[in-house]
Amino acid sequence: MSIFDLKRQDKARKTKADCSKAAGKSDFYPHDTGLSQAVLELCSEFGKTDLPARRPCERNAFMALLAGISALRKTPGIPGPDQSGPDYFTSLPRCASPEAEAECRAHLEKIFGITDRQSLLDFCNTEIRCHPQYLDFEGFWEGRPPFDLARLNPRALEAFQAARDFSAEFYPIVGHKGYLAWDISECMGHLRAGYACGLLSRDEFNEMAEYWIIQAQIFDSWTDFAVSLLCGELYWDFRHGSRLPELTAGLDLWTRLTRILLSDDTAWGSGLWYEPAARTGQES
Repeated sequence: MSIFDLKRQDKARKTKADCSKAAGKSDFYPHDTGLSQAVLELCSEFGKTDLPARRPCERNAFMALLAGISALRKTPGIPGPDQSGPDYFTSLPRCASPEAEAECRAHLEKIFGITDRQSLLDFCNTEIRCHPQYLDFEGFWEGRPPFDLARLNPRALEAFQAARDFSAEFYPIVGHKGYLAWDISECMGHLRAGYACGLLSRDEFNEMAEYWIIQAQIFDSWTDFAVSLLCGELYWDFRHGSRLPELTAGLDLWTRLTRILLSDDTAWGSGLWYEPAARTGQES
């Protein structure tokens, strides 16, 4: 399917005038895919989870927790849960041998084209990050457009509107937090891997992670973080060509991953959260 198919097939959609008026927003024409209802049900489920209140932890533990989804994946050369102790989700792994480092580096290069600090940064900015696009959409919805749509050629305009209207379904759920947790989780996962195999020095890892630590402070809890992450995952899949029912299947998979972390008292279920002593005021 093309990026436009969902827009064309949405027969039950309200007229643009009615939808925009009902929402009280500009250019606000959400699709009715049923995905937002599924996310709302997860919000209710997560809200009923008996998780401890946020409690302080060390910076290193928080960086590891932000990469929790990545820790659930098998990455060549990086020790997995069965090779680690009870602090698996709150510690930063290192490859156990030069051979393991080489295996991990070869994986990063083959799958992601990552060979050094700059290529890792470029990959994350180009292939992973979705929240800046969400903020552009939000600017139009809230009457402060970040650019003139007339500057786009017809195909680029249709692509932008399709992505914007897909995202509008999640705006009432995530608001300004948008897809930020997706960006944080996936970028921290790649930083984790880069550090594990020595592609990043500890100083480089700390420097690159600091931005995401600060960005994460917008979230109230790991459940709040999980909802933004799931919405971001749906948008990332949509942007890369997935449509119903593939989007529903993706949501099911990522819901299982977040449930694992939220239900584990050594992971997000611990309530551990790090707050920097001084906020820098960086914007996403």
